[in-house]
Amino acid sequence: MNARLTMRRAQTREGAIALDAALAAGRVLKNKFYGTRDVQSKGFRDIVTDADFAADRAARRVILRAFPAHAILSEEDKTPPPRAESVWLMDPLDGTTNYARQLPIFSTSLALTRRGRPLVGVVYDPLRDECFFAEHGRGAFLNGTPIHASKIGALERAVIGFEFARDPAQRALGLKLLHHLSMQSITARVGGSAALSLCYVAAGRLDTYMQLSLSPWDVAAGILIAREAGARVTHLDGRAATLKGGAYFAGAPRIFSEFLNQVRAVIGAQ
Repeated sequence: MNARLTMRRAQTREGAIALDAALAAGRVLKNKFYGTRDVQSKGFRDIVTDADFAADRAARRVILRAFPAHAILSEEDKTPPPRAESVWLMDPLDGTTNYARQLPIFSTSLALTRRGRPLVGVVYDPLRDECFFAEHGRGAFLNGTPIHASKIGALERAVIGFEFARDPAQRALGLKLLHHLSMQSITARVGGSAALSLCYVAAGRLDTYMQLSLSPWDVAAGILIAREAGARVTHLDGRAATLKGGAYFAGAPRIFSEFLNQVRAVIGAQ
């Protein structure tokens, strides 16, 4: 696996275990991708598949075998974790709707956090065998090779990343933002995996990214990877993104201020 090259970049035991866990979950997703799918609804515009649960179990086994005292908060188990200094935030299958329809854009995303700050982040795309990885203060990597955010200096040259919120009002507002920004940029892309989109900002594949409603497990790994690659990731008010959920905006450093100002102009006009 090319993603194994990333193992050379892990400087800590926590980083190595995070990689092992993500690769274990990714193998499950890849093996199940073309099989029969058990799809269930878990809320408005929200589904879960048997693969979500199987990947969750695979990642948990690796993490808890190495760190039995650590807590895990997952997209598939939102039970508040016991008090622990180290908490893993995990989405074993980010892009479930794509996966259920056999659209090949999805990932496993997991991050180790300590006192609310991500220390290690991994986002793994098993079909492309692309593993995005970062440890705090040590840079960001794709399959072992350093990655960096785009250096473009004008919004008109940007490729905009976007995801749809489930809530109708937020979706409508998001579409207004998408229309406004897509008219000022080269084009826009809707991927279906927030974790991958943040990593694409980190790798310079996307120049900006926005979503108005995300959960901590959606973004914990991607925030760290994007920041370590030199991108900015904030909330609407421009403050550095936290893991409290809500709206998130990411982008290349030279155009981020203009991008966020345009977003605020649209939202302020509502």
